Amino acid sequence: MRFTSDVTVARSLADVGAFLDEPSNLARWDRSVARVEPTSSGGTAVGFTFDTIAPSGMRMSYRITEHEPGHYTAIELCGSRMFRRAIWRMGYDAVPGGSRITCQVDFELRWRFFALMVPLILMQRSALRRDLDCLRRALEDPLPAPG
Repeated sequence: MRFTSDVTVARSLADVGAFLDEPSNLARWDRSVARVEPTSSGGTAVGFTFDTIAPSGMRMSYRITEHEPGHYTAIELCGSRMFRRAIWRMGYDAVPGGSRITCQVDFELRWRFFALMVPLILMQRSALRRDLDCLRRALEDPLPAPG
């Protein structure tokens, strides 16, 4: 299954790249992530691993499989009981007035969860759109400096 959506933000590619290269920023725009915990050392690069913790406490593990700084990152879900495979691809390009961010999500459910396919399809499209709108707001309305 594949879902794709995009959003245009009034920020430069450098700003978008810097924001998306910081894994902890995921919690600022992905509503299913309360916090991010690195599980390997080093910066954002191929092989870097991290866990996300949902507001419910559920933990999921990820690994960066492709990374072209300032342009593209692919992140794979690791060890999921529900998904046989799940990959998020984030690409960004310059457009007049800012940058376009494109998110593509590819996933395959394990057979025992196949009954969830239709609900996931119905929910995922709008959820991806909402998350990208949150990403746009996070980029365009950065947090105020600590005072």
